[in-house]
Amino acid sequence: MHDERFDGFFMQVAQQAGGIDNILDAFFGFLNRKTDFFSGAEEGKARSLVNVHLEKWMVEGRKKREEDKEKHLAADKARKQLEQKKKEAAEREWAEKQAAKKVEDRITEVVEEPAVPEKKEEEAPAQDTSTEEKKADEEDDGPPPVGNGGTNEFYTWTQTLATVEVFVPVKPGTKAKQLTIDITGSKMKVGMKGEAPLFEGSLHAKIKADDTMWLIEDSQLVHITLEKFDGMAWWPTVVKGHPEIDTKKIVPENSKLSDLDGETRQTVEKMMYDQRAKAAGKPTSDEKKQHDMLEKFKKAHPEMDFSNAKINYGGGGGDFNFPNM
Repeated sequence: MHDERFDGFFMQVAQQAGGIDNILDAFFGFLNRKTDFFSGAEEGKARSLVNVHLEKWMVEGRKKREEDKEKHLAADKARKQLEQKKKEAAEREWAEKQAAKKVEDRITEVVEEPAVPEKKEEEAPAQDTSTEEKKADEEDDGPPPVGNGGTNEFYTWTQTLATVEVFVPVKPGTKAKQLTIDITGSKMKVGMKGEAPLFEGSLHAKIKADDTMWLIEDSQLVHITLEKFDGMAWWPTVVKGHPEIDTKKIVPENSKLSDLDGETRQTVEKMMYDQRAKAAGKPTSDEKKQHDMLEKFKKAHPEMDFSNAKINYGGGGGDFNFPNM
């Protein structure tokens, strides 16, 4: 239990003494002059009594250090999360403004330009279409990359939306002090001291260098953890120039979505929904939003005739038949 009754007195002593050494020397000098602490007690008992109180407050000091450390870590984590949320909010706002502008531009084109009779396009030969579809199907075949990463002559790697894990095999018995590992926000070099690097080069994308960690496992495998600066993008490779994977085949594990914060999870689910929609030839969530915005505009301006208008949602050839509102 902390007794604060003498804090004011001790603060005056501390200010006049000018340091811990002087405070302790003054206090023990007081005990020697005004009490029999040193002269009346056995030396062993005096030391034991001092050690009891010293250990008590050493324990309190350790607890305070741990509490302060946890507070600093929590504050730093909260700051990073706030910065990330602000960044994501600004990106969403910009995307929504761009989408709204595209819809307004299309509406203006429809209203201002006269309707042109639709010309039927010539159909491509059935054989060519079949060949192209077969080729596309063949390209889409194949399992998703293991761990959302790959393997090359230098290392094996996996990834989540937030991090990249790199596993580099080294000579058995290798110690951490024998390694040369240099990682910045955009480059990475791994090798043994006194030898040519195992590999080096520019990273596929920027990382948070301060959050990078590495360790050596079983004295023969270097495990490097990179935290992506953009936690919403899949990497096709770790180092530019190394073999790439097809990120379109990545299928995030549903069980991992629960580990994400609310806003990030919504973004990932939207990406997954849009991928499935495109594969099925259906409108994406953004195209649905543009359709809804157009419907509201039509209701607000009944004097305009949209009967002959042909709207291309998304600008990428996505003409869809939406259900009547």
